[in-house]
Amino acid sequence: MSEQRTHIVRWAHTALLTCVCALLPLSLLPHASHAQAPVGTSHSQPARVDHRARIPLANGDEPQACQVGKTQYVPIEPPVFERLGIQQAWELSTGGVLVAVVDSGVSSANEHLKEAVQPGTDFVDSGGDGRTDVDGHGTAVAGQIASRPVEGSGLVGIAKSAQILPVRVYASTRPEDTDNGRGPNVKRTAAGIRWAADHGAKIIAVPASSPSDHAELAQAVAYATNAGALIVASAGNADPNGENSGVRFPANYEQVLSVSAVTLQGQPSDSVVHGVHVEVAAPGSDVLTTFLQWGDCVLSGEQPSTSYSTGYVAGIAALVAAAHPEETPADWKYRILATALRSTPSERNEIVGWGIVAPKDAINFVNDGTQDGPPNPRYQRADRPIPPPVRLVKPEEDLTKSRTQYLTIAAGIGVAVLLGSLVAATLIDQRRQTRKRARKSSVTTRHVSNPFSPRVPRTESGQK
Repeated sequence: MSEQRTHIVRWAHTALLTCVCALLPLSLLPHASHAQAPVGTSHSQPARVDHRARIPLANGDEPQACQVGKTQYVPIEPPVFERLGIQQAWELSTGGVLVAVVDSGVSSANEHLKEAVQPGTDFVDSGGDGRTDVDGHGTAVAGQIASRPVEGSGLVGIAKSAQILPVRVYASTRPEDTDNGRGPNVKRTAAGIRWAADHGAKIIAVPASSPSDHAELAQAVAYATNAGALIVASAGNADPNGENSGVRFPANYEQVLSVSAVTLQGQPSDSVVHGVHVEVAAPGSDVLTTFLQWGDCVLSGEQPSTSYSTGYVAGIAALVAAAHPEETPADWKYRILATALRSTPSERNEIVGWGIVAPKDAINFVNDGTQDGPPNPRYQRADRPIPPPVRLVKPEEDLTKSRTQYLTIAAGIGVAVLLGSLVAATLIDQRRQTRKRARKSSVTTRHVSNPFSPRVPRTESGQK
């Protein structure tokens, strides 16, 4: 094969890869199958803390199980820090605001949280101050947000200067608690949101979700927003039957920042809810955080959970709010949505919403009214209506099957590009040989540049 033809084949191979990759937006990349369904109730559905989650070991041995009663620390930085650029965001803000966690309570006995948790309230057991957690879910979310450094541990919260206001609205998701009325409950969640707003919270994290709209919940959200608090809520996890469509509340309310989850690598999952209410996404797997009062644990190792992505985004919202105290909750929310990473600025989809959070960009963002994307709270754009979210698959379709079809189409187009390029290579080579023969039989010759001569494409390293 001639050198020229070799260049063309190499270019064709590059074109195939480029074509296939370009046709695979983040929301269509291959991903793992369904996780075990989270445990919840018809009222609300937090993820369940898996006490079998792991402690990775530096020597490469099999991870140890997280054990109740045994304090263990993980000596590495949370993996999400590098993915989201948290260290860079800290150059601008460390999140010194009050963040309420409306959930199962927060264990202030954990060394990471002793200096970070203020007295809160308890809507389950009268007389409590929210600093009790028998479930572990609220403590895990609080640890993501505001963990303080502890010797021997690499865990630090995203908003490492934030204070946590614990608002206990359920005891646990165990069947015995849900059966006796101590499980997740919309009425208590609504009361907890109001209480948090009345006690100065600037960010209110609600890691649970409900499939039903409730007037009390809607009124509580409006009340808290008017009081100057931004509510960050889970867009929902798939139900026990694997159903992952339909809106969730309070995430679906306009004032709320609705959070879905992707893997640490940025891939979507069928283990979380997709829908028109999804506004932004963050990693929700491989979550290094606090484990009740017993140090650290890595949770949600196999499938992402929106509870934990909500914890991360609540921490990011705290960074934004602390950096811009003069702004409103709507402004903070807009910063996060407008700067979220997406391939098309004006396009939102039902899987990751406006994209994956970009903390430093959200803090740095200047709202001059020119940014394409989500509705701008400060600038009206009646002449440019916001299109509805893009539905990437039909609700009744199996997502794995749909993604396979997209991959097949993309691969087919890529193969067509390759075949076309090989044909072009053959034609060019034939034309080259013909010209050689013509030059040999001609008395005078002149050089003619070949307009089809291939150029080796320049490659650029992609951003992480």
